[in-house]
Amino acid sequence: MLNRRNFLKGCALNGSLLGLATLPTWQTAFASMTTDQELFLSAFSRRNAELEQSHHFGLFDAHGKMIWEKALLDRAHAPVVHPTQSVIGIVARRPGYYIDFFEVVSGDRIARIEPTEKHHFYGHAIFNKTGDRLISQENHFSTGEGRIVIRSWPDANIIAEYKSNGIGPHESVLLDNNTLVIANGGLKTHPAHDRDVLNLDTMAPNVTYLSLEDGSVIQSADNGKDLHQLSIRHLDVNPQGIVALGFQYQGEKWDQVPLVGISSLNSDKIEHLPMPEKIRQRFKQYCGSVCFDKSGQLLAISTPRGNLVAYWNINERSFLGVNNCRDVCGVSQTDQVGAFMLTSGTGKQWLSAPLDSSFSQLNHNVDVSWDNHLRQINLHRYG
Repeated sequence: MLNRRNFLKGCALNGSLLGLATLPTWQTAFASMTTDQELFLSAFSRRNAELEQSHHFGLFDAHGKMIWEKALLDRAHAPVVHPTQSVIGIVARRPGYYIDFFEVVSGDRIARIEPTEKHHFYGHAIFNKTGDRLISQENHFSTGEGRIVIRSWPDANIIAEYKSNGIGPHESVLLDNNTLVIANGGLKTHPAHDRDVLNLDTMAPNVTYLSLEDGSVIQSADNGKDLHQLSIRHLDVNPQGIVALGFQYQGEKWDQVPLVGISSLNSDKIEHLPMPEKIRQRFKQYCGSVCFDKSGQLLAISTPRGNLVAYWNINERSFLGVNNCRDVCGVSQTDQVGAFMLTSGTGKQWLSAPLDSSFSQLNHNVDVSWDNHLRQINLHRYG
């Protein structure tokens, strides 16, 4: 049987990495596609009649129609979008050992990147704003330290490796060209038994603002010692520089803890957002995706365990309400202010505009289980 490492070596590229530099721009790519100028991408799994599971990466349009799908080696987690080239990627689920990249028009896989020895990916990565750097969150599992690894693009050479200022850096976002905001989840794991948390009693999650120039810590904030088991996992940033945070609590299921917070560069404190207790209980101590709408004023956070998406007005710090949808996790902004695309493990796709009390199902792929995270591509942002 072909093992994971040999498969990775055998499938490194479908062409020269240097050839990636000549790929079409987003504007050229959209001009050649007979579809809306708004696309969405996500990993997903399928089960056949014998209940055998296979893993895929897919691109679909604003109506929920699949444009193409490609098979993956293992289950994947979060998409990556290049800011100028028509390149999209998908990161393997933790403990991840590949990031696959595809050309958006053809769907051809053009590159695969692997972590270095004794490292694994955490399921998320991001390009810098000029597209010449790929930034990944990684576990140096022999020490348990979180690492931020910066590779040049398109040759994928490692040019810098920084400590993440914590353990378990899961997701990151760019605050500006030189500042990376990192959700250090605090969970120490080893790929030999990856779902076992090795440091529950000493967890110290934080959100860190890291300089990409030299790896120095510009700012750091946490939830305090009393909430040290409140893992900071996912985040998003709006145009005003407000960073929204979703937590996953590792303590008792009956503990009353905050599950959503906001952070900013100029504060070493995390502000917790209000949530009705009945809704907080329904979250079952678990936030999935964190996403601002196009305006940056409306915040959506999903909980697949609680079967809902909750919304806040970020300017007023006010809770707005929920949409009930089973096993929902993927959330993305759309071209419409105040609207989100949602996906679930049941194969459904929804369009939600909570301020207008609008919630409609677009499609239902009955043999598909959409994975955790969803990303939008549009000509306005990337063209």
